[in-house]
Amino acid sequence: MKKILTLIAFVSILPLFVHAQPRLERQDNSTARIVANGKPMLIIGGELGNSSASTPEDVERTFAHLHKLGLNTVLAPVSWELIEPVEGQFDMSSLDVILSEARRNDLKVVLLWFGAWKNSMSCYAPEWFKRDVKRFPRAHALEGRPVEEASSLSKNVLDADRRAFCKIMEHLRDHDAVEQTVIMVQVENEIGMIDVPRDYSADATRLYQSAVPQQLTDYLKKNQKSLHPYLKEKIQPEAKANATWAQLFGDDIYTEEIFQTWTYATYVEQIAKAGRAIYDLPMYVNVALDSRDRKPGQYPSGGPLAQLIDLWHCGAPSIDVLGVDIYDNGIRSWLSKYHLTNNPLFVPEIRLEDKDAMYALYAFGHHDAMGFCPFSIEDYPLFADAKDNDMNGMDLSQDDQLNAYSSGQSSLSPLVASYKILRQAEPLILERQGTGDMDAVLIDNEQREAEIITPDGIRLTIKHSYSLGWEPGSKEAEWPEAACIILRLGSEDYLAIGSGVVITCTYAKSGVTWKKGDARIGLAKCESVIISDGKMHVKRHLNGDQTHQGRHVRIPVGEFDIQHFRLYRY
Repeated sequence: MKKILTLIAFVSILPLFVHAQPRLERQDNSTARIVANGKPMLIIGGELGNSSASTPEDVERTFAHLHKLGLNTVLAPVSWELIEPVEGQFDMSSLDVILSEARRNDLKVVLLWFGAWKNSMSCYAPEWFKRDVKRFPRAHALEGRPVEEASSLSKNVLDADRRAFCKIMEHLRDHDAVEQTVIMVQVENEIGMIDVPRDYSADATRLYQSAVPQQLTDYLKKNQKSLHPYLKEKIQPEAKANATWAQLFGDDIYTEEIFQTWTYATYVEQIAKAGRAIYDLPMYVNVALDSRDRKPGQYPSGGPLAQLIDLWHCGAPSIDVLGVDIYDNGIRSWLSKYHLTNNPLFVPEIRLEDKDAMYALYAFGHHDAMGFCPFSIEDYPLFADAKDNDMNGMDLSQDDQLNAYSSGQSSLSPLVASYKILRQAEPLILERQGTGDMDAVLIDNEQREAEIITPDGIRLTIKHSYSLGWEPGSKEAEWPEAACIILRLGSEDYLAIGSGVVITCTYAKSGVTWKKGDARIGLAKCESVIISDGKMHVKRHLNGDQTHQGRHVRIPVGEFDIQHFRLYRY
């Protein structure tokens, strides 16, 4: 009998050990993906507006809409003021609603901890924290002026913030370890000093004028060959042992920013390390960009900027990724800047626009992104047509949505259509991350043509489909963005996943003009497909006018499709 009871007890807890908890699986230092419930996944997601998960009614309504949009993950804030409204008394009801509604709507969750800082300010801290400025001091601008930003040097601030964060991690450990609804956690939100490049309080100034901590100087010496070029250039060659911040990095506001970054990184490390000791989920920080020629303090100074990544790797080793929040033009540049040899690309926030449909394809296909998440995603409509706007709030099932789309009764909004094909191709994309069997292009008014050379020695020339001249809108001066992922399935066998592109194929060693002896490339087969469980099903065989009599593969503007094509040489 005792053996039977022991067996029953073991079986009852077995689900806890079937899969390890969610983790970050690295392909290499620049490519990673989340593994949850034992399966790798892309974060094909969106981030909620700051206040869109503050009541149960909001969460219930919003998450149902996100399910219909086709997301697999929602980034949802958990705010300190709701978790600990009275000091020492914790209320996890807002978190429980997020967990239950996410499960109901088949969504994974990335939790955003709005603790001591949110967009630099301490606005999401509880009222009891805000009022007690003696116990929980603020940072200071010049001339001793306090700012609405908690001091990153205060032990009391750290202890209170860490205690609340750890309560959340305990709750997740105890109530989500089996379901694994929460797959990653963001620690704080867009931290950084606004108005000034660093904290000018007496304690901060004393530390700034003291020797740089040995933890950092040892790291800089050990990793001098691999340091980010920006930081490597900031190090003064004449600096001696026990140099101050100004002596080691130069006496300017950018050194003050480096100092402030170190205080934030070491603070965040103590939060993240304590949380991961309780429930070891992947953790990241996000950054407000240093864009538009602004100086430190004009943008949030001390945040996890790409050029300061070494400070974060040294000061906060418990943080896995620096995520980039993009609200400025120049998408190619920003993605490249944060997809580093030592940082996988994750876009936790980007301005919500239809063109995100193309940016997502490009980020996943060209940069092996682990996730892409437009901000305020709950405001995005399901259908693109104005006549269908009244349908966006209707309680349509996923089947109803796809049936309406397939029958031509309505057209899905661009991001929804893009996410639809990304979700289908997700297993194939995951298999090819970090390999030469996947790439992507983004076509816009700055770059209307791009090339991909495949491992088969094939040159794929990808142009905007308007370049053919016969699609409506092709005569307009401004063309909408287009994008396409190319997946190599086998020898001269490919998938094109995207919208608004035309693809021609030539022998890679050929010049512009064919020469005798050059191989010519023909289109052996082209078909529009649906992918289900990693297997292709032909939706339509394409030939004739659809391929211009075998001249090209084409996905017109306004259509999102997966096309399978095979080539031959003659």
